[in-house]
Amino acid sequence: MLDKKYTYFLLLGLLASGWTSCSKDDTGNDDAVPGTTDGIPTGVYQIVNLVADTSASSGGNATSLYYSLEDNKVIPASQKQTGNWDIVFYGIYNSSVYPNNGAAVGSPGYGGPGKAKLYLVVDRQFDAAYYDTLNFKPTILPIPAAKWNEAFDAVKTVPVSDDRFITRDIGLDHFQTEFDGWGYYDFYGSLFPGNELKTHVVYSLPRVMIVKTHKGNYAKLIIRSLYKNSPDNPDRDDSPGYINFVYAIQKDGSKNLDIH
Repeated sequence: MLDKKYTYFLLLGLLASGWTSCSKDDTGNDDAVPGTTDGIPTGVYQIVNLVADTSASSGGNATSLYYSLEDNKVIPASQKQTGNWDIVFYGIYNSSVYPNNGAAVGSPGYGGPGKAKLYLVVDRQFDAAYYDTLNFKPTILPIPAAKWNEAFDAVKTVPVSDDRFITRDIGLDHFQTEFDGWGYYDFYGSLFPGNELKTHVVYSLPRVMIVKTHKGNYAKLIIRSLYKNSPDNPDRDDSPGYINFVYAIQKDGSKNLDIH
């Protein structure tokens, strides 16, 4: 991925307020249909050090951060009951991703007009190169950086029908749930016994999320890190609350995600 042409955004939390000007979507009365040319064009976008909750800790949920993939920008929390955002990073260390779906109990968008959904691409054969798929923990750290490029580029179309998409969140792999996730949380530091700096650390996995946006367009997204400057092998000395991810969005309404 990194050898391609990207649009780079270094987003500071204080700048988010500069993107709160009124638009036709502010009330959530959004009649857009798939194929819209509103917002950013079809393309690949890399988000670097997006400031979320930099005071987040293992002791509780972080302050949620709402994001529009259609417009590539932060949406203020005051608009969580609108169709202006597609995903929210919430929970411990902003590690859970919820779609903006008004029918999803538990979603910050519950009761609103949101129609977004998610699907996590999990390839057990691919994962086996770095992950114990029976005991759900990494076997190699740091995971080779090339794996993120490989996983992202391998998704060239939406791999499933819409009825396979979900409205619940996608979070940490099998952490207090039975669900696959995009990252691994080493609560007790079991991967590095005796090293206190390795407790309560989130390790990203090279897994791709497919997002059907509120407007009905498709995007693929992969999270590289929740720590500042994306350390390959993070520990407690690294600064949390900085979300780093890459996504590609298709704005013609098709399921083609072979985007460069």
